[in-house]
Amino acid sequence: GDVYKRQDVDMAGQDSSSSGCSCWERQMPKTPQAVGIVTHLELEAIAKEVNDTLKPFRAPPCLATSLRYVGQDLLSVWCVAQLTLAAIPWVHTALLWPVYSIVMGTVFSGLWVLGHECGHGAFAPHKWQNDAVGFVLHSALLVPYWSWQYSHNKHHKYTNHVTLGETFVPPVDSEPYSPLSKLYMMPLAFCVYLIKGSNGGVQADLKTQFDPKRWSDHFHSGSQSMPNDLRIEASTLGCIAALALLFWMLGPGGVVFWYMGPYLVANTWLVVYTRLHHTHPDVPHYGPAAHTFLRGALSTVDRPYPWLIDHLHHHIGSTHVAHHICSSIPHYRAVACTEALRPVLGKLYIYDPLPIHRALWQAVHECDHVNRMDHEKTTWTTGVQYYEPRTKTD
Repeated sequence: GDVYKRQDVDMAGQDSSSSGCSCWERQMPKTPQAVGIVTHLELEAIAKEVNDTLKPFRAPPCLATSLRYVGQDLLSVWCVAQLTLAAIPWVHTALLWPVYSIVMGTVFSGLWVLGHECGHGAFAPHKWQNDAVGFVLHSALLVPYWSWQYSHNKHHKYTNHVTLGETFVPPVDSEPYSPLSKLYMMPLAFCVYLIKGSNGGVQADLKTQFDPKRWSDHFHSGSQSMPNDLRIEASTLGCIAALALLFWMLGPGGVVFWYMGPYLVANTWLVVYTRLHHTHPDVPHYGPAAHTFLRGALSTVDRPYPWLIDHLHHHIGSTHVAHHICSSIPHYRAVACTEALRPVLGKLYIYDPLPIHRALWQAVHECDHVNRMDHEKTTWTTGVQYYEPRTKTD
């Protein structure tokens, strides 16, 4: 089958393959919602209702509507560029560049989200339309489109899986990084991920552990984290072509001023979203015997963002639970879909009202590692785990 196909899984069918798990509940701090580890029978009971609730939102996406949002984001890019050009004679570069980078990078992130929707088939009704637009948008942002589509779909299928997860997989030993260093590294974290591959450390066959002597990047099909598919190389060529075009149009100094700052800010936003919506001290992570698609999706957290940020980023942070339950639903239906799902999911819907800056500090400070339930250094973690804070002796 096509390794790039949408990874939405029939929830009842997926869950029926798992063994039962005792029903636990943990209350999220300062929130009324409980994070539940539900039994197989409970999952079966809600799966049909969830699928019925999603039906009105699963109509094929509208290409014209999606392109309108691309046009809206490109207009925002043009406006920020024009305002910056007007400010150049009046504002010193040392002040203008960081302000411009933050604003433009935040706008870039909207285009990033739309390219991400293409990878899920949520942008247009036909695969070639999704791939054409997604390839252009993500190449312009130096994201290898099909490579990242493959690894990102793995992230969706194995959300909060302690061995097969793709990003922010909790380590089983305390990390050597301080909370502040985790924050400092965010602008470059996505670049490092594209080069080093999944921090879950499992090869593309989903069985073999990474070989430290082999490449594990996103840029060629010989990488141990990528499938043997020429679209991996095509993705890399798209990024090279975009970078060459930028240097031809702007020159080295122009690329640094106009592109690199916003590029790093957009990457920072991506890391913020990925960390915050899958990382919380009271959100479970599952071993192979306990994980199912629906349990992983229900371990996703919705969070509040300032109105303008939520608008520019097409609600990706405030509707992330719905996105993980069914990633083919376009963003312009996600708010209504979330409202429809909330009463169906009840206590299983996770919303943390903690302000974003405090939530980010909590994530890097309190979520450091998980413990090995079998206490064996030679085997991977099993069962159900929760993050532990960094030990004081580290």
